[in-house]
Amino acid sequence: MLVELKRDERFRDLRLPCRSRLVAFFKAQCPECVAPRQSHPKRSEHACPASAVHEIWQLDSQENISLLNGEIATICSVRDPFGAAMLASWAFSVKQGKSYRKLTWMEVRQVLRQAFSEWQTLPDSVWTDNEHALAGNAADPFPSRLTLWLAGLGIRHVFIRPHCPTDQPHIERNHRTLDNLAIDDSGRTDLATLQQALDRERQVYNHLFPCQASDCAGRPPLEAHPALLRPRRPYRPEWEWQLFHMPQVYDFLARIGSFERKINAVGQVHLGGTRSSVGKRHAGKPVRVHFDAEHIQWVVSLKVAEGLEIIGDVMARFPPKGLDFHSLTGLNYPTPSSEAIPIQLTLPGLVP
Repeated sequence: MLVELKRDERFRDLRLPCRSRLVAFFKAQCPECVAPRQSHPKRSEHACPASAVHEIWQLDSQENISLLNGEIATICSVRDPFGAAMLASWAFSVKQGKSYRKLTWMEVRQVLRQAFSEWQTLPDSVWTDNEHALAGNAADPFPSRLTLWLAGLGIRHVFIRPHCPTDQPHIERNHRTLDNLAIDDSGRTDLATLQQALDRERQVYNHLFPCQASDCAGRPPLEAHPALLRPRRPYRPEWEWQLFHMPQVYDFLARIGSFERKINAVGQVHLGGTRSSVGKRHAGKPVRVHFDAEHIQWVVSLKVAEGLEIIGDVMARFPPKGLDFHSLTGLNYPTPSSEAIPIQLTLPGLVP
């Protein structure tokens, strides 16, 4: 409220009340507008270890937000915990019958791209929870498409412990702040109105809000951390086809190690949502599959003994399905006549 009063031209020459006086006024006149005081949660032992802005970004979603026109929204937000900045908040319509659906990994990719573009930088890592769209199948260690897209951009995808939102207290507090600032009746008319409210309040927060998070000490995030406006690893949307490298995806898959599988009744092996034929004669056999980054192939080997790391002869090799530039980025390579764009790359840790 005090920030809004300072922005209002009608009160420019007037002496404004302090925060404590405003709290006392609202408690007396409309106590329902004053949020109950809450104690700060105990600091997690797994707290974010960032030592500079754009080292770590945290991403999370607020689900099942009912809008006044009957729609249901999910807000996906990104925050820089070191700089205490709200980097992105994007609302999606997710109503499905009488309930709502989860965000897809492509929608999450869209939010991250929005943040990359607005701040003109790539972070070193992105932290998320273990939702299916983010982490893939919980019963299968095969990486998600989101993880592989980030790997192609040289960004490490870090997962917090399952069912431990306190591992990301900064983005959880971000949700509460947006609840207080933007998600009221005036901001919940429809999806467009909600997005306008999110954009407006995010700008107010970053530029004007007296923030107590991180080491802001009552200063707005951009005043306390002007380095937020200096790209750590420069990014523009038109550069992504040059910044994304498939060899980094292949190296990432090779470093993971092998995946345990069992050949199905028709001789196929399931891997990353795709099926590849190994031969019906091998139906029912337990195998291990690893990625050969040099030859860009999956290699299927017979698992000699259950529970042991003993690998038998190579049974089959096949190229990766659904693991190409277009499938992971949604982009097409420019035509050969496209003019290359020079890019200045900054190594992490060297930005002043």
